[in-house]
Amino acid sequence: MKVHVYDFRWTDEHSVRFEASNGEKFGRKPLQVGDNLSLSIEGVVACAGSEREGVWQPCPDQVQGRAKCEYCRNREGSFVYTSFDGFNTDMFNAEDLAKIEGEHWVYLALFDENTQKIGVSKASRKQMRQLEQGSVATLYIAKAPNGTVARQIETLFRQSGMLDKVQSSAKKDAWQLDLSNQKAEEILRGKFDQHRNCLESHPHLKDFILENPEFTVWEDYFGTKAVKERPHEVHEVKLDLEESVSGTIVAIKGAFLLLDTGEDLVSVCGRDLRGYWVDFEETSPGLRLKQALQGALF
Repeated sequence: MKVHVYDFRWTDEHSVRFEASNGEKFGRKPLQVGDNLSLSIEGVVACAGSEREGVWQPCPDQVQGRAKCEYCRNREGSFVYTSFDGFNTDMFNAEDLAKIEGEHWVYLALFDENTQKIGVSKASRKQMRQLEQGSVATLYIAKAPNGTVARQIETLFRQSGMLDKVQSSAKKDAWQLDLSNQKAEEILRGKFDQHRNCLESHPHLKDFILENPEFTVWEDYFGTKAVKERPHEVHEVKLDLEESVSGTIVAIKGAFLLLDTGEDLVSVCGRDLRGYWVDFEETSPGLRLKQALQGALF
């Protein structure tokens, strides 16, 4: 049975899930390392609806060509999480700002030797935020009393030259990253020392910086250690209409699922499937593309 994929997300430190509907009813498909998974693209991208206060609603206009239309995006009202810089509150009301009350962490996340970013998360999502974005390692640099202060610190680091967003395309080929924990920590602490002077213009924010920033690695949660021991090359593919893959999940990192098809290790981005009609019915292992594998790699 084909379903319309709404989202792909982590649910706890060991599990992810696809969320989808059949056009009327909403359901969830939980997954862990070791599970079998089959994906077949059966329909083109269209808006999969919106979720507000835990309740999903189908897109009233069935907008084609976009995983989320402007109406559904506005209905969800998540702009305070994505657009707020901590300083300019003009476009937000009290209800918006209430969403970011409570303790927040400010962190530096590493994805490879050349890619790091500044970010914030609620205290309750301290670990989950790192898992869902696929961080290799994290240095927690500040604990803030609320999201406004955390965003101010983030904004100043961004203005000093640090990235605050990393696209999925920059994370797709880090399954077998050869970087020691010691080197990762050295890079993150060096990046912090390089940019921390950005707070000089707002010295009160220094009070929230940790005296000894906290370093953490995430390899054990993703299963990537086992991938490094496999001789197979990892093939990253973006499935198109009438293409499919089926195999056993050997690792999950951020938005990416790594499947063993018996012949290949195939990496698929779960978030790339948002808005597509997908058939999850189990099929025999394998990768089925319209063109030869070599021509499909990117």
